[in-house]
Amino acid sequence: MKIKTILVSGYRQIKEAKINMEKNITIIAGANNSGKTSLVELFNYVFSSSHGKFNVDDLSVDKCQKWSSDVFPYMQAIFNSGETKEKVIDQIMNFLFPVDDNVKARLIEPVQVKIQIDYDKDNDDIRNFADYIMDFDPDKNSFYFIYEYAVDPEIFKKNLADEYDKYNTRFKNLSDKGDEEVQNGSRIIKEMLIDLYGNSSVEAAYFADEMYENKVKMEVSSFKKLFNYCNIMANRYLDDESSDGTHLISKNMMEIARSEENWNDLIAKLPDEILRPIEEAGIQEKIRSTSLDTLSETIKSISKTDGGHTGSIMLDMVVTESAIDSLLRRITSAKYLLDECYLKESAQGLGFSNLIYIHLQLEKYKKSINPLIVNLFVIEEPEVHMHPQMQNVFTKYLFDYYDEQNNMQGLITTHSSQVVRAAEMKQIRVLRHSAKFESKLYDFHEFFNEISGKKELIEFYNWFYTINFSDIIFADKIIMYEGDTERMLIKNLLDLDEFESLRGQYLSFVQVGGAYAYNYRPLVEFLGVKTVIITDLDYDKDASSSDQILASETTNSTINNFYKISFPDESKPPTVKDLYDWQTSANIVLNEGQIYLAFQNQEDGYARTLEEAMLSKHYNINSYETKSRDEWKELRENDKLKYTIPRNETCNIRDIVLHTSNNKTDFMYSVILNNLAESMLPAYIKKALIWLAK
Repeated sequence: MKIKTILVSGYRQIKEAKINMEKNITIIAGANNSGKTSLVELFNYVFSSSHGKFNVDDLSVDKCQKWSSDVFPYMQAIFNSGETKEKVIDQIMNFLFPVDDNVKARLIEPVQVKIQIDYDKDNDDIRNFADYIMDFDPDKNSFYFIYEYAVDPEIFKKNLADEYDKYNTRFKNLSDKGDEEVQNGSRIIKEMLIDLYGNSSVEAAYFADEMYENKVKMEVSSFKKLFNYCNIMANRYLDDESSDGTHLISKNMMEIARSEENWNDLIAKLPDEILRPIEEAGIQEKIRSTSLDTLSETIKSISKTDGGHTGSIMLDMVVTESAIDSLLRRITSAKYLLDECYLKESAQGLGFSNLIYIHLQLEKYKKSINPLIVNLFVIEEPEVHMHPQMQNVFTKYLFDYYDEQNNMQGLITTHSSQVVRAAEMKQIRVLRHSAKFESKLYDFHEFFNEISGKKELIEFYNWFYTINFSDIIFADKIIMYEGDTERMLIKNLLDLDEFESLRGQYLSFVQVGGAYAYNYRPLVEFLGVKTVIITDLDYDKDASSSDQILASETTNSTINNFYKISFPDESKPPTVKDLYDWQTSANIVLNEGQIYLAFQNQEDGYARTLEEAMLSKHYNINSYETKSRDEWKELRENDKLKYTIPRNETCNIRDIVLHTSNNKTDFMYSVILNNLAESMLPAYIKKALIWLAK
């Protein structure tokens, strides 16, 4: 019995999301504040009876603000109309909950969770689900449920009546105040209306048909009994100090031991065995002789004041099974044995404690697995306190653990690159901010299905997945570049005031040559990440004049590929002149403003590489123009730049760059250390970064 899909709508910043659940484990990845914790809390509300309930803060905040702003003028007019309390309430109810089906109700979108549960007809026992079958087609093997948090009109009416005087007073007071006070008073009333709405909303559960259109109400408690749900939150408490007396690991190990079948039999024998040596040692008599005997005389004397009805005091030792159980839990302590030295459970650090704690929770949960219901175990950010290598190894262990449990389904949330790398692409779901109050979920199982017929593309993604895939999915923006020199230059430029906005964002730097950069287009398009691709024009290096350059063609596959997308009717490869014209027409911003393709142009001195463009700008000459060797040596000495000058009597910038090809990094270091990065910045890169910063 496994969850197939979870459809979420109207919940906080997750306006609408479809989560396809893997049979073993599903990964929800996302940057901080992307909605991962919100999603776990949603599961807590829906699947658990002990993790709290929905409240007004779980409704979409912008939808709440819009609703309160929309209904405020009408409610203000009704309250100031002079009508009786009953008529005011009736008019408000008719306005919000119209009886006429043709009139749209004025409500906040409810939180709604639609769940599809699949079962194996040959192996699963569906006795607990039999009452919720809506489709008797023998070829169907799914159950459908709806769990929602929505306003109840009757409760709303009652709450409005109870708080009527408060609203009436506040609305009437608005007319006697100044503009600023009116604005503040209106804001307070709108917040009160939202609270009224939330306090009038209730949770409800339904079983439904495949389209979730025909639904039958069921008890919330009956719905939750269909799930064996457990979760580990990110803010779990762990022993991290030698003085910490919580012994969390020890306690969890004891819990696992206590769940064993023969535990009670072992404990049942202990009370008599423990009590016997206590009696034989005369401990009871010793206590009596040192304290009870003298105390009894005192009580006897005092009891005369109340008629002698106090009685005598005695000592009785009762050793019960619960007392023994409590004792064992207090005296049991986990320790690490290392080279015959015993270390306390806090000695190995938080990362190790976290790892062991999660494992123990899984082991404890495994003993509660019920094959007659859905078993779902959620772990929020398992990477907490772990260094990267430990994250990677432990994540692979978790995947193996879930794989071994046929009746157990798992979900992990993470913002760790290591956790993502340890998973398969089809297991990944990504939460990303898509608007101010909205996060969107991207399902890579669906993405994988979309490219399933493209063998070359699949091979490419399988290759690069462990290299930089995780950096891309967490990024606010992406910069793709050819080589180390581009990265060095851009990193240095980001310190400029002009690009301050980029410094506050998560930039993913992806090194990829022009032969492969176009393969990232489907991924960038799928995620909707604003991306700059900085690549080289790479036309024929033997072209030695502007006419020859304009007539030549580029060998850069990415440029040719994107040009073909912009000009699908063109049958011939573009010339450099075509590409220059393309840049001028601003068509290099592709995918509806999502991708900016940056490469050298005429403004960069007809350069074909980054280094050529930088030197062309610095010396204010075209890349093909020549100077004598002595002139170049003098320029280099004055600039203190590191580049190699050919031994020819005359040479151009292209010749210099070709002879410096093995020392490009040294060249870029000399640019940066001599504070020339900004002045030598090529136009094509500057324009790209300005576009990215917007």
